[in-house]
Amino acid sequence: MKELKDFLAAIGVVYEPAGERISLNNRRFVVTPVVSARIHDKGRMIYAGKLLGRTKGEFIPGAGLLRELGGMEEPHKVWVDERVGWLFACGRDVFAESVTKSEGELANGTYFLVMMGGDCLGYGRVEAQRGRTILRNIFDLGDF
Repeated sequence: MKELKDFLAAIGVVYEPAGERISLNNRRFVVTPVVSARIHDKGRMIYAGKLLGRTKGEFIPGAGLLRELGGMEEPHKVWVDERVGWLFACGRDVFAESVTKSEGELANGTYFLVMMGGDCLGYGRVEAQRGRTILRNIFDLGDF
């Protein structure tokens, strides 16, 4: 689960899900001790407990994990309005001037959760592009 730890470190959060973490195919879950005790053959399972996300070279968080992280105080976050939020959910990047509020410095290479109101829409990485600072869309809930 190195990919999960790398993702959490990139957005600046210390998160330890309650329960045992298990891997099924390329998906990562957290299960209660009761469920964990009943798992005998992971090879035939496709889903168990709470989905954290999946790994495809890098960790891609699930909607539930993003919702939980969005409610925490620690992560780097930027807030956008409805128009920019919609564009982000459609796969577009966010220009620094479209950010209405941020927690953390918009420095190159920094990862941020993108928030609209109290909802987390996804996350991105700060980059410079043609003299402008942008938040490159890495993952958004529109991918679901």
